[in-house]
Amino acid sequence: MGDLRLRLNQTQRVRLEAALHELQTLAAAAAAAVTFADNIPVNPEDTILKGHGTSDQDGEVVATVCGVVERVQNLVCVRTLRARYKPQKGDIIIGRVSEIASKRWRLETNFSQGAVLMLSSMNLPDGIQVCCCTFTP
Repeated sequence: MGDLRLRLNQTQRVRLEAALHELQTLAAAAAAAVTFADNIPVNPEDTILKGHGTSDQDGEVVATVCGVVERVQNLVCVRTLRARYKPQKGDIIIGRVSEIASKRWRLETNFSQGAVLMLSSMNLPDGIQVCCCTFTP
């Protein structure tokens, strides 16, 4: 677990051992599995965006949760083993448009509830309005 030493009670120790066992089984299929306080290898010349489950300590990207490292272009995040991300007010999220309606877009954000982006709430430069139309070739 890196250089960090923690005092764990029996329940926490059992959960950590179970998480480590699950990580070892996932490690064969995944690119990189990390535990709490592990360094995540990144190229120092690249501009890296630190996503959920990561933090910056002394110029290195460190995992703050147990999980699997996911990389999307310059974004590095750690997908936890069991919990899903719960967005909070002010968070910048990345989502995939799963449904387009006349006045809103439904987004898949890997959260237990659906996300809806109301097109009337979007402020674009120069007051441009968003227009949704269907196109069938």
